[in-house]
Amino acid sequence: MISLSRRTVAAALLCLLPAAAPGEPVAGQKHAAMAIDEGMFVDINGSPQWITVRGQDRRNPVLLWLHGGPGVPMSGQAPLFAAWEKDYTIVQWDQPGGGATYAKNGPSGIGEMSISRYTRDAITVAEWARRHLGSRKLIVIGTSWGTLLGLQLASKRPDLVAAYVGAAQFVSGPKGARLGYDEALKAARERNDRTAIEELEKVGPPPYTRFEDFLVRQKYVNPPFQKPSPAEAAAMAEAGKLLQGSPPPGAKYVATGLPEYDGVEAFLSAQRSMFAPTAQYEAESLGLSFKVPMFFFQGADDRNTPTALVRDYFARIKAPRKRLEIVPDAGHLVVMFHDRLLSFLNREVRPVALNAASPRP
Repeated sequence: MISLSRRTVAAALLCLLPAAAPGEPVAGQKHAAMAIDEGMFVDINGSPQWITVRGQDRRNPVLLWLHGGPGVPMSGQAPLFAAWEKDYTIVQWDQPGGGATYAKNGPSGIGEMSISRYTRDAITVAEWARRHLGSRKLIVIGTSWGTLLGLQLASKRPDLVAAYVGAAQFVSGPKGARLGYDEALKAARERNDRTAIEELEKVGPPPYTRFEDFLVRQKYVNPPFQKPSPAEAAAMAEAGKLLQGSPPPGAKYVATGLPEYDGVEAFLSAQRSMFAPTAQYEAESLGLSFKVPMFFFQGADDRNTPTALVRDYFARIKAPRKRLEIVPDAGHLVVMFHDRLLSFLNREVRPVALNAASPRP
């Protein structure tokens, strides 16, 4: 059996983002009277779950961010979204099995880990956000694993959704796993990486029944083991600058008074629990017709959620409006291209959301 350290496993599954850092207090920004800066535990179907809400003007479109992983929340990375807060009210939710929600409930209090449970909770969070913030429908944006939940919301509850945005869209567990494996093995052979070739050939192509074999594939498919393009390196460096330091005293986007926990262990536990369901999942199970506008923001070189599958899926779905933007020189961490993603949102998505006002729920 191939031995993988916990550090390697964590990096291989997902490039864990830097620690939280200071952001300008929302209350001190323009439109301070309409600004919002909140962090709280909300009862989501019987479980206390951490939600943050930030924006310069609560009259702006509301954006519900569905993080990846599962187990990699971004609520603590609020400074990354500071520029977005001028045009959007951003709702971040630490899903079960990760972040402050995991710390609050502990390993024994996580509850059921299934796609149906995550979907139920995502719907409840969306309903809460509409009640809490007012009358508008939400822009739902997911990244990686979060796109699976985002599609569920767009399909099952279009009454809550003004527009859907998938960044690094999850399309097919079986097809994506095989394409990613083939591309990783091809790249290893091209660079004559004997270790990578040996490990990939030893576990063979997916499907996998063992979580440990899945980890080997992830080790070479995910960004830490790819040399970043110049554009990726620049985007990550800029993100690093925004995330330098520690949260300021009293930062509301950081939950306090919680027990310490092992973040890597929490991450691996969530991954292990959801390994089989996501490996089998097909976006087509929801059908190909949607009642809400559908937008996709995809890295051209994404191996984890392969771009070829996203192109094909986009071509076949039907929606009132749809748009696919391919980002050159970007891989699975396409959301690190914050300025370009914000430009895409403002150009394509925000006008749709502004026209989607509806009565208060």
